[in-house]
Amino acid sequence: MPRAQTLAGLLLELPTRPVVALAIDDEDTRAMYAYAIVAAGFDVMTDDRALTVDDSRFAARPDILVADVSPGSSHGWRFVQKLKRERGTSDIPVIVVAADAGAATCERARREGCAAVCPKNCPANVLASGIQAVLSRVR
Repeated sequence: MPRAQTLAGLLLELPTRPVVALAIDDEDTRAMYAYAIVAAGFDVMTDDRALTVDDSRFAARPDILVADVSPGSSHGWRFVQKLKRERGTSDIPVIVVAADAGAATCERARREGCAAVCPKNCPANVLASGIQAVLSRVR
């Protein structure tokens, strides 16, 4: 079956898609972001068991993390700090999503080693473009 062998060979040569870990509490927002991010050519990790506050290890290593740091978020700044302190995850770029994306939040994000800040009401396609821009800078 030469055709099947050719097809199988092509499938093996396909590049992997970058993986985006979404640490967003609100289910609707997470789903909206995930849809746009997948449409932009990424794979998405949203399983709460994959990323937790108490354990910054991931079930699979993401290429980038988008984390909600708004007050009341279960992930928040503590999760970002722990991620950036851990030897195996400190190099993962982080985009924080914040209800208040003003100067104080931007300064804190910079201090914590984050790559970008996104307002919480940011359209999903704009976030997807921002993810692409951050990954382009760090690669």
